[in-house]
Amino acid sequence: MIPAMAWSTTSDGMLDFANQHFLEYVGLPLADIAGENFYRLFHLDDIHHLGTEWLKIMTSKIAKEVEGRLRRADGEFRWCSLRQKPRFDSDGNVVRWYGVVLDIEDRKRAEDALRETKAALAASEENLRLIIDSLPVLVWSARPDGSADFVNKSWLDYAGLSADRILDWGFLDLYHPDDIPEMVEIWKRDLEHSDHTQLKGRIRGADGEYRWFYFSGRKLTDANGVVRWFGVNIDIENLQCAENALRYSETALRESEQKLNLVINTIPAMAWSCTPDGQLEYWNKIFIDFVGLPIKDLEGFGFYQVFHPDDVERMRKSWEEIVATKRPHPVDARIRRFDGEYRWFNLRQNPLVDSDGNVLRWYGVVVDIEDRRRAEESLRQSQADLAHVTRLTTIGELAVSIAHEINQPLMAIVTNAGTCLRWLKDGHTDFEQARLAAERIVHDGHRAGEIVAGIRAMAQRTPVRLEKTDFNKALRDVLFLLREQLQSSGVQVTTGLASEPLYVLGDRTQLQQVLLNLILNSAEAMQPDNAAIISVRCIDGKDGDVEICISDTGPGIPQENFDRIFEAFYTTKLDGIGMGLSICRSIVEAHGGRIWAATNHPRGSSFWFTLTKFEGKTVDR
Repeated sequence: MIPAMAWSTTSDGMLDFANQHFLEYVGLPLADIAGENFYRLFHLDDIHHLGTEWLKIMTSKIAKEVEGRLRRADGEFRWCSLRQKPRFDSDGNVVRWYGVVLDIEDRKRAEDALRETKAALAASEENLRLIIDSLPVLVWSARPDGSADFVNKSWLDYAGLSADRILDWGFLDLYHPDDIPEMVEIWKRDLEHSDHTQLKGRIRGADGEYRWFYFSGRKLTDANGVVRWFGVNIDIENLQCAENALRYSETALRESEQKLNLVINTIPAMAWSCTPDGQLEYWNKIFIDFVGLPIKDLEGFGFYQVFHPDDVERMRKSWEEIVATKRPHPVDARIRRFDGEYRWFNLRQNPLVDSDGNVLRWYGVVVDIEDRRRAEESLRQSQADLAHVTRLTTIGELAVSIAHEINQPLMAIVTNAGTCLRWLKDGHTDFEQARLAAERIVHDGHRAGEIVAGIRAMAQRTPVRLEKTDFNKALRDVLFLLREQLQSSGVQVTTGLASEPLYVLGDRTQLQQVLLNLILNSAEAMQPDNAAIISVRCIDGKDGDVEICISDTGPGIPQENFDRIFEAFYTTKLDGIGMGLSICRSIVEAHGGRIWAATNHPRGSSFWFTLTKFEGKTVDR
């Protein structure tokens, strides 16, 4: 089963085993290559060399890698490496030989290619030297014993010396005398026990001044097994000065801890800390004063009592998940003030972790967002009012089309009523024909009622209610309402809808408004001709979502407008107010979805938005 061609021979070199991988490679059974027959596998020009080498190996009892060309099952000879190893008995006699055959044809070809590239490599070495000499750091290389064998031009320029004054151990003359013992000790230690080194020290420049440098080097072994060290020295004089200043300030920092504690208890924010398992251990005075409870009543998991009863379980699950995943996540909840009033707060937290990623303590703040919540609610109400006005405006613009749609069933009712009366006159009585005419009257009456009901639903100002909604029917109703206007504009509409209902979780009226706005925008963007086409299609998205796309063949949206088209009061129309797409985004996001635009090729644009498939739940907003 090993992915290599394995074999074994008797002590006198007679092949008696080849694994399946070997046999498949040569395309022969073991019986055809057993004993000395294995020589038939090799190229005629290689047999003598391989036979001689094999005899030398068996005589010396020392394994040796041998190369030769082996015929593959398809007849092609490929270079292979033959490696073997003897198994000895207690007296040192060879009992058996074991080995593998490795296909090195690709390596051989690579070696040929390598020879061809040596000339180019030689030319590139000069370019590499130029690059190294141009780097704004002191580049060096060293031998395994630590003596330098190369420094770049930046090194020479900084020291103001020739290379022979720096190479070998000459660089030590440039180090500050106080730094040399420690630097040499670290350098020798890393040479013996590590594959990299990091240290700091001062180097004298051409001006005679010493500057602090950071030394970083790494040991590399090339393909020939030659070991060298490569590294750079980076000027950190300014950083070292900053570190010195930091050390000087540590004493002052410790003295300020008490002051910091006073600050935490007086700042106008509620700060807290918890143990790694999420138990409260500290809450500052601002919070204690707000809730009117002593810290001992809140310690551990007692802090849950300050939350609104409806928020406690949600907060418990959220906090347990945060502690388990070690990932902070802001949470909104209501907290009871000392006078019994509940206010909305945003709770933020952050873990203090050690080098192994273990949480040592949780820290956080509680921010009052009651006013923000009220402002958001006011904004949502304003958007709802504006959306209602937009629907009424749209219906007003479609008044002629609406009148035409209602007029059709009404005229049909009048016609069928006249027909019914004729079949009821004396001498022309035909009750069957009269009954059919009456049924048509009932049908056309229902049709007119449905049109009026649809218009009334669009015009009503009702609260948002997310419930089971047939998206296909909502779309058909919108297209029916826009039919006359789209036909008069010379716009064709194609839909890719399934025959069965597509149920989503949403508010029917608001979803119709989104469709109405996007379809009208597409229609207004196109010139009336045969190429003016609006396409509406639905596809299954990720995580149980439905993706709806409304695409047109208009001039498209300029790339520079993509980031702003959903902003309130931003419009590219001469007579627009810039609220249509903003309202669409608000409605889609209120449904838990998202909306975006894209450019079509070769022309036109597409608007996409997502909705959630219905899962048997209703939500009031």
